[in-house]
Amino acid sequence: MNRRALTGLVGAAALLLAACSSGGTSSVKTGKPLIAEPTTGVTFSKDFNPYDPNSVSSSMGTRSLVNEPLIEFDQLDPTESGTHPWLATGFSFKNGGKDLQVTIRQGVKFNDGSSLGANDVAATFKAMENPKADTPGVPPQASDPTISGNTVTLHFTSPQYTGLWSILGTTYILKASVANQVAQNPTMTITNPVGTGPFMLGSYSSSLIKWKPNPYYWGGTPPESEIDTPSISTNAAASDALVSGQLDWAGNDIPNVYANYVNLNPQTNHAWFASGNTVVLWFNLNPGNGGATGISETAVRKAISYGVDRNALALLGESGYEQPAYSSSALVLPNQKVFLPPDGSLSSDLAASGSVPDAATAKADKLPSGADVYDILTGAGWTAPASSHYDGSAGTFKSGGNCDGGNAANCWTKGGHIIKFSIYDPVPCSDYWESASLMSQELQALGMDVTTKPAQGYSDWNTTLTSNPAGWQTAIHWGQGGSIPYIQYQDWLDGSSSTTAAHYEGYSNPAAQSALSSYASTDPSNTSALYPAVQQLAAIMASDVPEAPLLYGADWNVYSSAKYTGWPNQSHPYMNPSPSDPQMPYILMQLKAVS
Repeated sequence: MNRRALTGLVGAAALLLAACSSGGTSSVKTGKPLIAEPTTGVTFSKDFNPYDPNSVSSSMGTRSLVNEPLIEFDQLDPTESGTHPWLATGFSFKNGGKDLQVTIRQGVKFNDGSSLGANDVAATFKAMENPKADTPGVPPQASDPTISGNTVTLHFTSPQYTGLWSILGTTYILKASVANQVAQNPTMTITNPVGTGPFMLGSYSSSLIKWKPNPYYWGGTPPESEIDTPSISTNAAASDALVSGQLDWAGNDIPNVYANYVNLNPQTNHAWFASGNTVVLWFNLNPGNGGATGISETAVRKAISYGVDRNALALLGESGYEQPAYSSSALVLPNQKVFLPPDGSLSSDLAASGSVPDAATAKADKLPSGADVYDILTGAGWTAPASSHYDGSAGTFKSGGNCDGGNAANCWTKGGHIIKFSIYDPVPCSDYWESASLMSQELQALGMDVTTKPAQGYSDWNTTLTSNPAGWQTAIHWGQGGSIPYIQYQDWLDGSSSTTAAHYEGYSNPAAQSALSSYASTDPSNTSALYPAVQQLAAIMASDVPEAPLLYGADWNVYSSAKYTGWPNQSHPYMNPSPSDPQMPYILMQLKAVS
């Protein structure tokens, strides 16, 4: 499964971009069909609405093949050189960051032959004023966009120095006539998508979608004669498809990828996993907690976080491709270490070493004084399992058996209740499912009744998380990533938006909202004001634990150079490498067909 939505930020108040194309030309050599698998476990449906989170294009991460963003941001490079003009050739802030003036590329056509104009861009952003359509997280707009020639000015209620990713990077531009319909019905079914992207729908079946080149593409003829996106049920099936040559580009965790794929033919088989987000455990904090007990308490969530053996998740759940998170701030480290509190309190406060837990004993390893599971829970009024013994001098908690629902003597209790919840994740996502199983083992040994709940696929899982708060209790979920902390923090802590993790989890914190507002209104060059705002958000994550950081997530990227060269890799990291939105069109236009 590909699990990435990233961010780019340019700190300058204005950025003028050269009106160059993506590099394609009408005489480019076209190659064989390229088979890409952005996400496993998606149930196909003939719906390509980029603003319906459950459409096949949203679930698969292929929206940008047809509906492109205004700017292609490379989250691996937050400088100006990582900002690539796409449907916009320039932008600048006005009115203290509240107005964003965007210059629209001229000479662009939709795949039906009609011309892209400023009115299409304005209509797309007007549709985002409907909260149910605003899946990119476009900030609240003070008024409708205004048009002057080929310039669109977006008007926001607050400064948007931190909002460029959602505004310019992941808002997929629609034809005005379609945007007007989406504004009224955000989840409308779109069976024949119209957009400016390099590809258009060729054919659809429940097992395979074929995309053919857009004959009107502004960037020239794509190098690929066709893009095929098959329905692949599991990560293991994706591995088999790669080995058999039935898949060229995969965006998921391939078990033992080097032994099972890369080393079979190192000349053409490759893998590059760039880190850039924080994988966390979501807690359902809606009324009733989805039927869980205990997780509504901050102390319990903190104890759960401190009780997880992250090293086991990294080595066994992720095959060593992802690293254990070691700060409860949930900042992506070491990338964002400059934002940590200067006192070092959150630098390494989570244990990131150890081995697979023994079912009978669990040790508080390298935890700050007073921050092991025993101290956290007893300090909050919980009674240790009757069958357990805690050696304070050794920091060792020994249980008489697992808390698995069979014997309350093995469980923490308070007011007649035990700590009880399930971890809900898709079985086809073998890495997350393995991590969920490991966490169940670890936490049962610490006196918590933790089980796993299977979702049969991504679509089932995502629909439940986003629309059925009674259907889940906790879930392992990737972070939104980004070169700046705001993107992940806004998703985790902003309960005012209808499309954030905080909203789905039922989390609300006025202090977090205030700190987010302060961050968003601060020019990033003013670090003396910026760092304290970020550190306040880091402290809220650490103290309130609305999500528990687990791992530093990888941008999954396994590919073959047998048909095409020019892929982003460790020596040429020109773009986030995963086969997913919004970077797919940028990468596809850089590739060159093999003779």
